[in-house]
Amino acid sequence: MSDETVMVRVSETGRISIPAKQRKAVGLEDGGVAVARVDNGEIRIRPVRTVLAELQAKVRRHLANSGESVDRFLADRHDEASREDR
Repeated sequence: MSDETVMVRVSETGRISIPAKQRKAVGLEDGGVAVARVDNGEIRIRPVRTVLAELQAKVRRHLANSGESVDRFLADRHDEASREDR
């Protein structure tokens, strides 16, 4: 990924154009959904898929340490549904 810094203009309505080279570097060359947040006085704009992947990794680590899993969750739901059917 490029660490190139460029000047961009923010319109009166808050619109900003992200240079094509930077959009391409983060996989937004064809547009897409991004997450914006203020972090230590800076605006960070990140592709939503990147944010989701980080959250999934955190949850995965948490579940690995807890002994929980999707398979266990689904098995519990199937057991619950079976009990309700009886």
